[in-house]
Amino acid sequence: MAREDDLLSVEHLQTHFFTDAGTVKAVDGVSYAIKKGRTLGVVGESGCGKSVTALSIMRLIPDPPGRIVGGRILLEGEDLVAAPIRRMRQIRGKDIGMIFQEPMTSLNPVFTVGYQIMEPAVLHLGVSAQKARELAIEVLAKVGIPAPEKRVDEYPHQLSGGMRQRVMIAMSLVCKPKLLIADEPTTALDVTIQAQILDLIRSLQAEVGMGVLIITHDLGIVAEISHDVAVMYAGKIVEYADVQTLFKAPTHPYTIGLFHARPKIGEHKSRLATITGEVPNPLEFPSGCKFHPRCPFAMERCKREEPPLSDLGGGHAASCWLIQEGRPATLAQAAAMLEGKQP
Repeated sequence: MAREDDLLSVEHLQTHFFTDAGTVKAVDGVSYAIKKGRTLGVVGESGCGKSVTALSIMRLIPDPPGRIVGGRILLEGEDLVAAPIRRMRQIRGKDIGMIFQEPMTSLNPVFTVGYQIMEPAVLHLGVSAQKARELAIEVLAKVGIPAPEKRVDEYPHQLSGGMRQRVMIAMSLVCKPKLLIADEPTTALDVTIQAQILDLIRSLQAEVGMGVLIITHDLGIVAEISHDVAVMYAGKIVEYADVQTLFKAPTHPYTIGLFHARPKIGEHKSRLATITGEVPNPLEFPSGCKFHPRCPFAMERCKREEPPLSDLGGGHAASCWLIQEGRPATLAQAAAMLEGKQP
């Protein structure tokens, strides 16, 4: 349940897509909360529902075929699911900023980057065009773009990938939102630019005190920037903890598998470790725990009953029957079992 100090509270969110082939339960009962000044990292394989959850918060799910069919999304107590579309247009850009996954397709190629940054400032802050231009130049400088007075009049195709990503951040921050949603903000960027983008988000968060929701499949980014972590699989959160707890003591077999699959410095293996099997078809999710066909620890109960998200104490929770039946004690022990060895 939402707490008074929660900036954002997502409660039992269900977002489904109704297709000719059947109903796709892309998000199926997701709950998490973000406090002001804190960052939640949402991690998981492609297709697990991370981006659909973010688009649901922004109320940008295309209808048809998609629709939020259950749950609540509370922004400082206001339910965004029940908000009329006119109210959502006021919230988008002003109270919630979003960095979309691919800047080249998110930026309009026929308008200058300055115009695209100025537009939300004029709409939401009610400033003049001249003042909006000054704000655009100021925020371009803040996100580290050189010669912002010149770049403000350039078009997206004239900028590099890293600079376009910075423009997206500038657009999302010009109105100083309460919440920033960053969907794969460093995709396709080289490692030095990735580090700069993460440092930028962290410094701007410290400056304005906003909450941040960062969506990624990279555990290194999670470790670098997140305070709390939600691990998603097949439309559900399977583990939730603060970042130190998760990296020190991952509990759910899927989380353990993700950690085991990371490349490790100093190890020279011919192949990286993988999680066996494939992500299930969302039209034909397995019964019981959705991860059980790929899980080396699966029991008969896992095939029949879906485990609840159980509280492990200290804000750590996981949805796995092994919690009650006797789970692996250490990551090393679990990793050995994943490789088919005796711990």
